[in-house]
Amino acid sequence: MCLQLPPVPGSVALPGFASVAAERDAWRVRTRQRQQALSPVLTAVPRIRGPVSAETFLDLFYAPGIPVVIEGLAAKWPAVRQWTTKKLARKVGSAEITYQGGRNSAPDFEIAKTRHTRTMPFDAYIDMVTSADTGNDAYITAYNNVANTVALQPLMGDFGPVPFLDERIGSIWIGPKGTFTPLHHDLNNNLLVQLMGTKRLFLLPPDETSKLANNDFVFSDVHDIMSDDKVAQYPEVLSARCYHVDIHPGDALFMPVGWWHQVEALSFSAMLTYHNFIWPNDAFRDFPPNR
Repeated sequence: MCLQLPPVPGSVALPGFASVAAERDAWRVRTRQRQQALSPVLTAVPRIRGPVSAETFLDLFYAPGIPVVIEGLAAKWPAVRQWTTKKLARKVGSAEITYQGGRNSAPDFEIAKTRHTRTMPFDAYIDMVTSADTGNDAYITAYNNVANTVALQPLMGDFGPVPFLDERIGSIWIGPKGTFTPLHHDLNNNLLVQLMGTKRLFLLPPDETSKLANNDFVFSDVHDIMSDDKVAQYPEVLSARCYHVDIHPGDALFMPVGWWHQVEALSFSAMLTYHNFIWPNDAFRDFPPNR
C-alpha cells in the first residue's frame, strides 16, 4: 500500500506541462531511461535461441512487456525449410486472393486500407511482385487475412506449433522487397514469425510516445524515422530511444502491446503474425478513441 503524501507547498507546473503531476511523470520516465542506459543488455532487443517454454516466455518477456527475438523458433517448419516463390505459386495456383495495391500512389495507404484492396490470382500476384521492382506498391497483409482464408488454405499445413500460442494460424504477409509498414503501435501483443526473406524493424518503447507525433489513433505522423525529411519535420524523434532488429527465416519477434515499430522487407518476404497467446491479450478493449 502506498502512502498518500501531502502536496508540496508552492508547487507550480513548468512551461509545457499541464500540471506538476505531469511534470513529475515526465521526470520519472527520464530517470528510468537514464538508469536503463547504464546496461548494454537494456539498450538492445535481446536475442535468444529457441525453443523456449511457455513459462519462461511468460516470466521474462510477455508479462513484463519486453520485446525479444527468438532465433530459430520456426526453423523446422516446412514453410521455412521448403518454400520458394515458385513453390508458393504452385501450391496455391490461380486461386483469387485480395491484396493491398496502389500503395505507392498514396501516403495514407496504411490508414486507408479499404481503398487499396485489389484482387488477382495468387500465381499472377507472385509473378507480378517477383518479376519487377514493385517496391511497396503491392502487399498481402493481415488486413487481407479473412478474405484469403480459403485461397491460402493449401499453405496452412506448413506451419508448426508454438508452446505459448493456441492452435489458430496467424495472419500471413507476402510481398516483395521494399514493402513498408509505417511507424505505429498495435493494440495487443504480437508474435512475428519470419518464413522467407529478411525483415528490418525499428522499435521504440511506449515511453517515447510524446516524441512521435501520435495524433491519429495508433499511427505516428513521423511515418518513417529513417526519413531525413520526416526527422527534420519532427526533430523530437532524434532524442527517442530506438532499437534496430533484423529477423531472418525461422526467427520470431515478440512485439509487446504499445511498442512503436516500423517494418521494411529487405527481400521477398513471407511472414506470419500471431496474437492468439494463451494468456490475456485484450488491451484493445479499453483503448481511448480519437477525440
